[in-house]
Amino acid sequence: MRQHQAVILRTQERLTFQQIAERLGCDVKNAHTAWKRGVEQLAKEASEAHQQYLGEQLAILDVAVTGLMPKVVKGDVRSNEALVRLLDHQAKLLGLYAPVRTDVKVTDERVARIKALAEKIAELDQS
Repeated sequence: MRQHQAVILRTQERLTFQQIAERLGCDVKNAHTAWKRGVEQLAKEASEAHQQYLGEQLAILDVAVTGLMPKVVKGDVRSNEALVRLLDHQAKLLGLYAPVRTDVKVTDERVARIKALAEKIAELDQS
């Protein structure tokens, strides 16, 4: 209960830990500890809710894919398109579309080439 109160006082009322300690009838260290534990509990609950939501969404997608498969096997074009969209959504939920990392190194030679090309473009614009 103290943890919950500490989080509310800190986040909603924007109180300092000294003010929270006065309201809860404890010292500042205990107020901070209560707030920290409360925030950790909220994070744990949010993570669990996220996992539950993710599981529900994946289960729904599984039912939809299973229902589409007979039509897909028969070659129904619309069912194939729907299947691709479902699988794309599933891949997004699972985080399979990781960002691509690119290592770009700009050298003096490249800078010189870019400047030369920019000058040529400027010359073309002037003519």
